[in-house]
Amino acid sequence: MLSKTLKAAAGKVFDPLAKILGQIGLKPNHITVTGVALTMYAAWLLYHQNVYHAFLVGMIACLFDGADGLVARATKTSSLRGGYLDATLDRYADCIAFSALILCDWVNPLPIDFLDFISGQMWAMAAMIGAFQTSYCRAAAERLGVSQEGIGLIERPERWFVLGMGLLIGELMGDVETIITIVVAILAVLGNLTALQRMKHFWNEAKDE
Repeated sequence: MLSKTLKAAAGKVFDPLAKILGQIGLKPNHITVTGVALTMYAAWLLYHQNVYHAFLVGMIACLFDGADGLVARATKTSSLRGGYLDATLDRYADCIAFSALILCDWVNPLPIDFLDFISGQMWAMAAMIGAFQTSYCRAAAERLGVSQEGIGLIERPERWFVLGMGLLIGELMGDVETIITIVVAILAVLGNLTALQRMKHFWNEAKDE
């Protein structure tokens, strides 16, 4: 939903920069790999509860995550290998980020009586499953000829933005555990609802012979 608007705005702002990066010899695949390396570093900082630095490095990683496609388009170097590498490493980045939240014990049961049986780890795992299924539902549908661009409540850019802002707000309020628990639970619900929306969209659009 919002991703389409964000991508259009980012394209206008960063296209000139993307051309410069391409001219100095920086390849899209280099940017993709660097983005994942930065995500790993941000996850390591998060595991050690260094929130501000984790937020900063994570936001830089997000810029790299979008820059590879911009450079590829600006320099006309898009390729099947690059698209495959980007999609594959994006799944590693999602897994690394949510794994850091599970391991640092910041995600707790929600402070709601009828939901307190769901542990923090379960919420984080549900959010990670939603992230994976959101991407897989699109890939599977488009492989079978049904476009799913812009379908669903939340996509990857929104997910990273919400997670990053949740960490920052929680740190500023001095209550990271409560805020991040709420954010992860929201991502778990929205992510899996997005996957269901994409499944429904495919079911309605697919034409069986």
